[in-house]
Amino acid sequence: MESQKSKCIIASNGLRRTGFTILVITLVVTISLKFDVTRMSSIAGQIPFAQQETTKLIGYSPKIYGSSDPRDPGFYNIILEEEALRFQPCQDVKKTASVQHSKISLTGDVNGTYNIGDEIRTIVTLYDGYGKRKYSGGDHLRATIENKSLNASVPCVVTDNKDGTQTVACTALWSGTSTLHFVLAYSRETITTHYRIRTQVLATRNIYGMFKSRTYREETACHPNHTDLLKHTNYTQLCNMTYINSGMPFYCGKPKDEHLLCQDWQLVHKHQPYPRLQITECEKILLKRGQRAFKQTITVNIRSQGNNHVSVIQKPSLPCSLYNISLLWRSRGPTGFSYKGKWILRNCLGFQENLYTTCLNNRSLYLIGDSTLRQWYTTILKRFKCQPITEKWENEKWHKEAECYNKLIDFKAGWYPHAQPFYVGPRWDDVRYTLYSTSRRIDNIARNERAIVVIHLYMHMMPFHQSVFKQRMEIIRESVHKFLAYNKQSIVMIKAPHTFKSTPIGDFRLCDYFGYVYSKILYEVFEGLHDRVVLMNNKDLTIAQHVKWNHPPEKIVNAMIDQTLSYVCDQ
Repeated sequence: MESQKSKCIIASNGLRRTGFTILVITLVVTISLKFDVTRMSSIAGQIPFAQQETTKLIGYSPKIYGSSDPRDPGFYNIILEEEALRFQPCQDVKKTASVQHSKISLTGDVNGTYNIGDEIRTIVTLYDGYGKRKYSGGDHLRATIENKSLNASVPCVVTDNKDGTQTVACTALWSGTSTLHFVLAYSRETITTHYRIRTQVLATRNIYGMFKSRTYREETACHPNHTDLLKHTNYTQLCNMTYINSGMPFYCGKPKDEHLLCQDWQLVHKHQPYPRLQITECEKILLKRGQRAFKQTITVNIRSQGNNHVSVIQKPSLPCSLYNISLLWRSRGPTGFSYKGKWILRNCLGFQENLYTTCLNNRSLYLIGDSTLRQWYTTILKRFKCQPITEKWENEKWHKEAECYNKLIDFKAGWYPHAQPFYVGPRWDDVRYTLYSTSRRIDNIARNERAIVVIHLYMHMMPFHQSVFKQRMEIIRESVHKFLAYNKQSIVMIKAPHTFKSTPIGDFRLCDYFGYVYSKILYEVFEGLHDRVVLMNNKDLTIAQHVKWNHPPEKIVNAMIDQTLSYVCDQ
């Protein structure tokens, strides 16, 4: 094999400043199209079968914990894969939980009148489509309490009692007449389907690499797990792209054309049509239904305090910058509520817009992740008068790193896409810009930077088995641990998964149930760092606002940014 020199050009993000830096993690890479053949021949090519992984299941502890323990699946109102896969595929849709037949009732104060601060408890008793009572658990419910005249809403805490009933606890935060709404987000049968699909197909959305050299070209399937790639394809040899992907495992089928080598990988895109799913007719109906609201709602009256016509619970006085952030990892209660169109934090005093020039002065902000963080970047451009300093975007779905600068307050912000897998398309996209991993970017932060790092992996992980997300977060944790050890003045933040009802490609190929699964993984992976890493709960906001699409609207993005800055800025 002929010898070629590899050259990897990594886009610099060393925002070295004397002031405090805000780092929000998003991955970007530019590399030359030539890679080292010697290295690639040892990394690419045949993957010894003896080294293949033997299982896809995540090794969760079988111990039983109370629902107040974040190690307990009940804390997130989920069931684990091993439990879900004990059930056979659904054959009769009428045997699943029914939003028409299920019954909801108040417990405790049955007259439905409460004071501000009281807990409002209800019991949801599940019945199937035949009107028969269910006596097993596993269904995933969500609930909110709302007052439309006040434009107020807050999510409730749902606990699966594993006997066909679920307890819903809501907090009375404002006065007046409010309504409790309940949603069957996923029946147990639907959850089993989602878990099983990800063991039966390569991915719910396939990603392909294009190899090019002179007039020769060939596309092959790619995947973060080489065992899955060999299992679900006819490849006998793979190209190991992990080194080029900045240490994040990634593999592509080795081109059959003898003129093409692994280092000839140049382009990537998502492939259509989507993979055919191995599901029953019942499961097909359930997946197509999506999330559905229960027919029954509950109306309650919350007394006003004093002589006020309308009352609302008092805001916290403790600034978020002084809050015990380890509690963010262990709280089931809502982190905020919507009132008169504004998201108000429950744990601590939120960000004040008029202080942004002081807060962001002499700082840098890094957004490292997927397109939902790219939304943050475009919002920051407008809100904080940050002028672009990188090339002009040619389209809305930009996949290259982007940076802006506010000279007046010496503030710099940037968005950086994470490494592969990073879905683009439907046209082929230059792979050079999505090969800079989150962990590599953290490793390259200057020691003297006072940085805030916000990490977000979500949308591009969901087509795969959840073990892919866990593996990547474990790699990222190592870099975070080292970074915080030598940089005591920096803050690392994780933008946790948000909820959504649907996506443009269908409800089941990107399923927000796995956001809850990922939240449990995040807790476990980052144990030991809960007092150093800020977990940003985004699902409370998106549940309260009934966010439809996987890309939240601008008002939700603004609220997420405010929540982040609340833990950065001294009030």
